Amino acid sequence: MKRPLSWLLLLLCVPACTEDPVPKPKGYFRIDLPEQRYNVWVDSTTFRAELPVYTKVGIRSSQTDARWYDVRFLGQRATVHLTWTPVGDQLQPLIEDAHLFKNTHQSKAARIRSERIVNDGTRVFGNVYDVDGDVASPMVFYLTDSTDNFLYGALYFDARPNADSLAPVTDRIRSDMRHMIATLAWQ
Repeated sequence: MKRPLSWLLLLLCVPACTEDPVPKPKGYFRIDLPEQRYNVWVDSTTFRAELPVYTKVGIRSSQTDARWYDVRFLGQRATVHLTWTPVGDQLQPLIEDAHLFKNTHQSKAARIRSERIVNDGTRVFGNVYDVDGDVASPMVFYLTDSTDNFLYGALYFDARPNADSLAPVTDRIRSDMRHMIATLAWQ
C-alpha cells in the first residue's frame, strides 16, 4: 500500500519542479473607430445640429414640456442623453441643476476640466465639462440661449467605467459632441 502512495506523491511533485511561471501582460482589444463624417439632424421644435453618421437618434416620450433624446453610438456602446427644456423663468435653477449633477462625480473624478461655450451668432452659450477618471459620465454639458432653450447632455457607456481602456472612444465622442455643439442652432 505504501508503494502506490509513494508513486502518487512523486508524480505530483514532478510538475512542480519546472521553471517559475511568467505572467502574461494584460492586453486590451483593438478599437477601430469609424471615419468622422457628419449629417445634419433636425428636430422641428427644438434644435438642429450635425451629428456623426454612425449615430442613431431616438426620441423618448415625455409627460412634461421637456424633450428627451438618446444619441446612440452603436459601435462604441455609448449613449449621449440629451434633455431639452424650455427656459421660461427657470434659467438659474436649470444651470444649478447641471452643476449639481457634475459635482456628483467629484468623489471619483481625477480632474474636471471646464470649457465655456459662447457663440453669439447662433445664441448658443453654456459649459462643457470633461470628467477624467473612472466615472459614470465622462462628459457633461449644458447649452442655452438664455431665454427659450436649455439643452443638457451627458455621455454614458454600456460598460463598467474604466477610463484607461475607454480613453480612445471617450476622446472621439467628446470630439463628436464638440462638433455638434459648434453646429447647434435653435429652431
